[in-house]
Amino acid sequence: MTPAVISEEQDFLIVDKPAGWLVHPTRPDGTFTLIDWLRDQFPDEFLSLVSRLDRETSGLLLVARGKINASLFGKMQQRREIQKSYLALVHGRPPESGVIDQPLDRLGKHRPSQIYVRQAVIPDTYPAQTEYRTVETRTHPTIGEISLVEATPKTGRLHQIRAHFEHIGHAVVHDKIYGQPDRVFLNYIDKDTDIKQEMARHSLHSSKISFFWLNSPILCEIPIPADLSAIWEGSDPISVAVSDPMEIAK
Repeated sequence: MTPAVISEEQDFLIVDKPAGWLVHPTRPDGTFTLIDWLRDQFPDEFLSLVSRLDRETSGLLLVARGKINASLFGKMQQRREIQKSYLALVHGRPPESGVIDQPLDRLGKHRPSQIYVRQAVIPDTYPAQTEYRTVETRTHPTIGEISLVEATPKTGRLHQIRAHFEHIGHAVVHDKIYGQPDRVFLNYIDKDTDIKQEMARHSLHSSKISFFWLNSPILCEIPIPADLSAIWEGSDPISVAVSDPMEIAK
C-alpha cells in the first residue's frame, strides 16, 4: 500500500500512512520513507511532520506546509491544541472507560532491558495520560478475547498507548515489544534467526485528528484498515457494545 493525502489545504496536509512505512529516515540505508514520498508529491516545497507514527502504526498524521506554518503547528502541539485519537485491538476486556495516568520513561534507564526503545511505567518520571473507552469485546478463534478500544493520548510520550495498555494488562494485539518477552522482538529483527519475518503488525491505528485553524474547526476521521478489520470481523461478539462499533470499525 502507498500513503494517501486525505486533506490537502493551503497550510497543511493530513495524510493516511499505511502500516510498515517509516515516517522519516532512521539510518542512511536508502529506505524510502513517508517524507520522501511527500516530497515527490509536492516538490520544491518545505514540508514538516507535525505528528509522527511508529512504523507499524497506520493512519492519520499532520504535515505543515511552509516554515511559518511548521512553527505555528509546533507551538500548537506543545500547547496540546491538536487532538488525536486511535483505535486499537487489545487483549482481554478493559473497563468500559478510564484514564491511565502513569508516568513513562525508557525502561533501560532504570532496570535491565534488551530493547533500547522499550518504555515502561516508572514512578516519578515523565507524566503521561491516556483516556480510553472500550467499544466492544469479542472472541477471536486464535487470539482469544480481544477488545476494540478508542484511545486519546493527552500527552505525547514515545509508545504511550502501547506501554500504558501493557501496564493495565491489556497489551495491543500482535505487539512485538509490549506484553511479550524481549526475545520475540529480538528474534523478529534478527535476520539470522529462523522466524517468519512477515508477522502481523501491531493493531494500532491513528483514526482521528482535530484542531482549530484560522478560527475554523478541522476534523478528519477514517475507519480502521482492512487488516485490522479482518481480525475484528473474524471474531465472535460476546458482549453488548457501549457505543455503536459499526460506525467505528466499518
